[in-house]
Amino acid sequence: MTPLLTRWLVLLAVLTGALSFACGDDAPPPATEAVPTATVDPAARPRSFQLGVSAQPVEATEQGYEDAFSLASQMGELILIQRAPPWEDFLPGGSVSARTERLTRIERELAEKYNLQLMLAIDPTLPSNRGVLAGVPPVLAGQGFANDDLRSAFISYAKYLALNYKPAYLALGVEVDLIYLNRGDASFRNFVSLYFEAYAAVKEVSPETRVFPTFQYENILGILDDPPSQPAWSLVARFQPKIDVLAVSSFPRAAFGSITEVPGDYYDALTGRFDLPAAFVSVGWASVVDGSPDESSQLAYLFRTVAAADKLESPFLIWFLAQDAEAPGDDGGGSLSTMGLLDSLGRGKNVFQVWSTQLNRPLR
Repeated sequence: MTPLLTRWLVLLAVLTGALSFACGDDAPPPATEAVPTATVDPAARPRSFQLGVSAQPVEATEQGYEDAFSLASQMGELILIQRAPPWEDFLPGGSVSARTERLTRIERELAEKYNLQLMLAIDPTLPSNRGVLAGVPPVLAGQGFANDDLRSAFISYAKYLALNYKPAYLALGVEVDLIYLNRGDASFRNFVSLYFEAYAAVKEVSPETRVFPTFQYENILGILDDPPSQPAWSLVARFQPKIDVLAVSSFPRAAFGSITEVPGDYYDALTGRFDLPAAFVSVGWASVVDGSPDESSQLAYLFRTVAAADKLESPFLIWFLAQDAEAPGDDGGGSLSTMGLLDSLGRGKNVFQVWSTQLNRPLR
C-alpha cells in the first residue's frame, strides 16, 4: 500500500468516525444554503443506477445526522451508512443496547421520512489498517476472524440489520481485499468463511436484500504498488457464488498524480467481470489538491464515473461526501474532506451541477 493511500485511509477513519455522534446533543449545525431540488425530466435518457451519498454529517450531533439524511434525499435515492459492529451487544451472552436500539429507530424513521433506500455496510476493520478489527472489547484485542465469539457477533449483527432495517443493499465487509494485503491468506480465508455464514443468515430473514463485500478498486488493479503488481481479481472470485453485486470503492487520486493520467477506459476492467452487476459504493475526487483549488479535475472525474456507470448499467453510484467537512491534517495531495458535491457552507460546486443533471434523468 502506498504512503498516500495510508494517509487517506487515516483521514477516512476520522471522517467516518463522526458517524458515532452523541445522541441527544442538540448543538445547532452551521448555517448552509438551500440546495435546489432536482426535477425529473421524462424526456431525458434513463439511468440504470440509483444515486446516493454517505450519511456522513457535517456536525456530529443528532440534528446534524438528520440534516445528512435531508441532504441525501436531495442528492439521490440511496444513503450509505457504514460503521463497525457494536461487538459487545452481539457477543455470546450480550444483549442489544439501548443506544443501538435508539440508533436503529432513528435511522429507520429518517429513511422513511426522507424516502431513502438504505445501503448498510458493516465495516469490521480499521480504515487505516484493514488488518485490525475496529472497536472490539479490550479482552478480544488482537483477535481476528478465526475467533468464535467475534464470528458469532458479526453474524448476529448482520442478521439484526437485515431483520430490523430490511435494507436494499448490505455490505458484509468493506474493502475486504485489503484484509488479504494486511493479514495474509489465512486471515482472508477466515473472513471468507465468515462471510458465507453471514450471507446465509441475512438471506434467511431478508431474501430481497442484495448482499456483497466491497473491494478497493485501485488495490485490486495492483496500481498502488511500485512497480504495479498483477490484478487481484482472484480475491473477488473466492466469494462466488454468494455475491450479488461487484461493488468497489475508488479514489484514483491515490494512484495518479492528476486526472489527465487516469486512463479513459479506467473502469472497463469491471465489464462482464464474473457476470455480476458492477457498482460504485464509494467514490470521489477532491476539489483541493496540494492546497490549491481544482474543481475542474473533480468535475472531469465525475463525468468519467457517470459514463462508466452508464456503460456498466450499474445498479448504484455513491459519491462519498455530499458536503465538504472540516478535518485535521493533510492527506498528501487531495483532501478527502474536500470531496463534497457542496462546499462546507452548503454551496454547490461545479461538480454538483453535473450531479443534478443525473438526478434529472429518470430511473429505469
